[in-house]
Amino acid sequence: MPMKTHIPIEVIKLEDASYHIMVKARFGKKVQGNLIIDTGASKTVFDQSLGTKLKVKMEEVPDQDSSGINAMIPHAFKGEIEKFQIGDLKLKNIISVFLDLSHINQLYEKYTNTQITGLLGSDFLVSHKAVIDYTHKKLTLSYKKRGS
Repeated sequence: MPMKTHIPIEVIKLEDASYHIMVKARFGKKVQGNLIIDTGASKTVFDQSLGTKLKVKMEEVPDQDSSGINAMIPHAFKGEIEKFQIGDLKLKNIISVFLDLSHINQLYEKYTNTQITGLLGSDFLVSHKAVIDYTHKKLTLSYKKRGS
């Protein structure tokens, strides 16, 4: 039987009729971050500064084929995040893509004081059967209980 976790979302208005959905996550024991749910992105990506903070060994990879807000951004790096938690979902040793997300953070600085740590793409959302509930402002993710 799959487990479910319900994570509060924040709907951020960037411009007239332009919204992004943000959730909070934890990396390792001490680092917290803000993730944008990007249903149009094929892959989940994290900001390079997170990789540096977590001391991730990053290696450059060829330009990523992706779509959405992170399309056609060169200088992608790959590395392993030891611990990643969103709601009750805890993942270990996940191979991740890291990009320079400063252009996204510059946009957010215009409208809010929030720093963006990464973008949750369709790879993550589909694999965890994500449901976004705008009325109750929550993201529901399904996952298998460890050991089952």
